Amino acid sequence: MDDRPAQRVYGGVDADERHARRRGQLLAAGLERFAADGWADATVAGICETAGLSRRSFYEHAADREALFLAVVDHVADEVEGVIRAAAATPDVVPVDRARLVLEALAAHFAADPRTIRVALVESLATPAFRARRRELLARFSDLAVRLMAALREDAPGRAVPDPAAARITGALLTGGLVELLIAWATDGTPRVAPDELIDHIVDLATAAARL
Repeated sequence: MDDRPAQRVYGGVDADERHARRRGQLLAAGLERFAADGWADATVAGICETAGLSRRSFYEHAADREALFLAVVDHVADEVEGVIRAAAATPDVVPVDRARLVLEALAAHFAADPRTIRVALVESLATPAFRARRRELLARFSDLAVRLMAALREDAPGRAVPDPAAARITGALLTGGLVELLIAWATDGTPRVAPDELIDHIVDLATAAARL
């Protein structure tokens, strides 16, 4: 028997659904305002106006503006990780093609919404707390890069097992380089090369690094 108190339903939507919907509205509004206005100029009032919600609703979901910013960054990171894992799980492809699929999926994801780059990678440099979260997230994606490179290395029989510390350094370097390319693209339109050409070059670099 369910002993939880009965939820009040309005317009066919219960409390949990309303809570999730409003949180989604705030995350979307936060992404919009932090990208358009920057961290320094984005306000709770502006976020609430964009979300179509009251200040009371804002503070039911976030302790303050900083907490919402971190929630937006985490949401962006979770979506990106989902894109990477979905592409990496493509069956019946060789490792080098799997790496290319991951990069193509990332390129399509960021091209569809460049605001995510500006918020997660540029505005996230604004405060010590944001920079700490940024480092955590980049380390998380660096670990994914190491796993992809391990598959590339396994595709070259006879290679010695790499030193784990060296693999982590290489993964961090590749991740950091990709981050800088994304920032340049989102902020000033560079690098001005065809996406396919850039992806091929990154795959070649990752393959060479994995097989050192």
